[in-house]
Amino acid sequence: MNTQDRVRSYADAFFEAAWERWLAALETAAGRLEQNPQLLARLQAADVEFAQRQPLLDSILSADVDQPVRNLLYTLMQRGELALLAGIAHSLRQRARAQAAPVRVEVISAVPLTDTERQALLAQLEAQHGAGLDVRHRVDPTILGGLIVRVGDKLIDGSLASRLAAMRQALGATTGD
Repeated sequence: MNTQDRVRSYADAFFEAAWERWLAALETAAGRLEQNPQLLARLQAADVEFAQRQPLLDSILSADVDQPVRNLLYTLMQRGELALLAGIAHSLRQRARAQAAPVRVEVISAVPLTDTERQALLAQLEAQHGAGLDVRHRVDPTILGGLIVRVGDKLIDGSLASRLAAMRQALGATTGD
C-alpha cells in the first residue's frame, strides 16, 4: 500500500468513526424525543428563553456527545424544529449508505463457477460484509482447486495450492529439512 493509499485509509477510518458516532447520537436524541412528546413541546416552547431550555436538552444527551452534534440540536431547538430530528437522522443514514463505495471483492477459482455457485457465494459474502459488493470473478488454474477471495484488504485463501504448500512446509519443518 503506497503512502497516498495509507493516508486515504486513515482518513476514511477517522471520518467513518466520527460520522457513525455523530449519527448514533442524533438517532438516540431523536428516539428520546419521540418517546416523550411533552419534553419535545417544552424544548420547542418559543416563549421560554433558550438558556432555560438548553439544560433540558442537554439532560437527554450523553455527556460525551460531540459539540457539532450539540450545536445542530441547539440550532434545531432555537428554530423550533426539533421535531424534524428523526427525519434528519434518517436522511443522513440513507445518504451514508448511498455514498458508501461498494466493497470490492475478487474471487479467484481454478475453474469457472456455475451461476448457482456464484449466487451461493454472493449470498454468503453479503451476509458477512453487507449488500452492494462489487464482485469480480477470475479463473486461475494454478490454484488447482478451492477459492481465493479478497474482500477489500482482507484475503481468504482456500486454494488447494496454498493448502499443499502449507502441508509441504509443515512436513519440512517436522522432518528437519
